[in-house]
Amino acid sequence: MAGDIASARTRADVVIVALHKGIVHTRARLAPYERPLAHAAIDAGCDIVIGHHAHIARGIEIYRGKPIFHGLGNGCVVTRALSPDQSHPARAEWARRRRELFGFEPDPAYFLAPFHPEAVHGMLGCVRLESDGTMRVGFVPVFIEPPGRPVLASGETARRVVEYIRTITVEAGLPALDIEIASEGVWLN
Repeated sequence: MAGDIASARTRADVVIVALHKGIVHTRARLAPYERPLAHAAIDAGCDIVIGHHAHIARGIEIYRGKPIFHGLGNGCVVTRALSPDQSHPARAEWARRRRELFGFEPDPAYFLAPFHPEAVHGMLGCVRLESDGTMRVGFVPVFIEPPGRPVLASGETARRVVEYIRTITVEAGLPALDIEIASEGVWLN
């Protein structure tokens, strides 16, 4: 990874590393390798780390002045493979294993996004590069509507998403976020 980052650095003004990582379908829990891996990417010279895979939003961390979005949550994920309809034996088996492994049943209204009930909260990571080379880091709150449609959250829904991100960040053992809500998004101070 360090070699790839160094190579990308020679050809790019900004290097973003996307890591397919994390414990799926589980609230606010980072696997033991996640922070060290993200930190290693920044130590190797990348500017932004984006985690994906867990099918639920994770916290945000600033490390050495660089953002780590440990998990943005679901964007547009359309699958019937995990849906509550368990007429197929393989789906029924997965439903049993999901209950045992993760302790939840998906909301039947989310038949195209049958994930953890809290997977309705998500975000678009935002990084604004300033003329002095610093970064302004934030996010745009996203809410997943039934049956699995991501929309930019507004009003009270946006406030709930922001509070969720703030809460799970701390629950994951990451530093608390100092959040500023502005008309163009949510920024970290």
